[in-house]
Amino acid sequence: MKIEFEKWHGAKNDFVTIWINQRDDLLRDSLIRQAAAICTRDGSGISADGILVLEEESSETITPNKLTIINSDGSIAETCGNGIRCAASSILRRARDQVKLDTVEGGFDLPIENSVVTCRFLGDGNLAKESHYPLVSVSMGIPKINEQNVAWREIQSEVKAVSKELNLPELLNDYAFISINNQHLVFFLEDMDTDLLHQVGKRFQSSSLWDGINVHLVNELTQEDVNHGSATKKLGQEIGNYYRALIWERGVGPTQACGSGACAIAKAAINSGFVDRSKWIGIVMPGDTLFTKQAADDDSIELAGPVEHVFDGSLSV
Repeated sequence: MKIEFEKWHGAKNDFVTIWINQRDDLLRDSLIRQAAAICTRDGSGISADGILVLEEESSETITPNKLTIINSDGSIAETCGNGIRCAASSILRRARDQVKLDTVEGGFDLPIENSVVTCRFLGDGNLAKESHYPLVSVSMGIPKINEQNVAWREIQSEVKAVSKELNLPELLNDYAFISINNQHLVFFLEDMDTDLLHQVGKRFQSSSLWDGINVHLVNELTQEDVNHGSATKKLGQEIGNYYRALIWERGVGPTQACGSGACAIAKAAINSGFVDRSKWIGIVMPGDTLFTKQAADDDSIELAGPVEHVFDGSLSV
């Protein structure tokens, strides 16, 4: 059976995007089973960090009834900021072909697993150009940090044990555990590289406290370290602090970007008390810069960033 797909990436966190009929459970299950083969980067697959399955009532549907995010290993992600933003842009692409764009420009809700997220479009996207999409903003929910999570004491013990095992005492200097539908460990470090990411990220996957976890190595940047003017123009709003991050994503491994991870990093930075939360925070990842903002602790944290359509194709399942 051949099915059509779209390839999208958000900050080079890339996804195979497939629209299916909401009653086609067999096709969804088949995509889960074949995810590793479809996403592999060894030359035999499409190459992707995951698969986005948008379930529709009919081919004329603009917004889907549900979004399922499948990791490249076939596991299901509870949330994924970049995946949601890619799905939103796929919806926008369909909408401009079928209806007036103001039906989606003002924002729309997208059901995912056990929650609903609100998507909006920001910035200077020119919809007259096929490839020029606006930035997508997603409300990612209210994150819980450290002691707000019931397992915080056990997590502290686990981090201490891993720090000792790997002989990396610097892991204990400044770290945080954040849950935002999925779970994240954020380590603020003075020095970091991809070798350290592989060592730390891989080790934390084997803990009995979770079924895999997202791990982020982070250090702070100054506005002189980044192209602040370009970033501010792209977003159309003021940006305060910047952080550089390396990403290990649950069910995937090292990735170019992680949307929920950007939110987790921002929450950890806000928790330090040294961030002006009235401004957006720039998270510089290998793939691109993502922007996050949480005006108050009881507000949903916002994630914004670029999305690009790469190509269309078909695959056999």
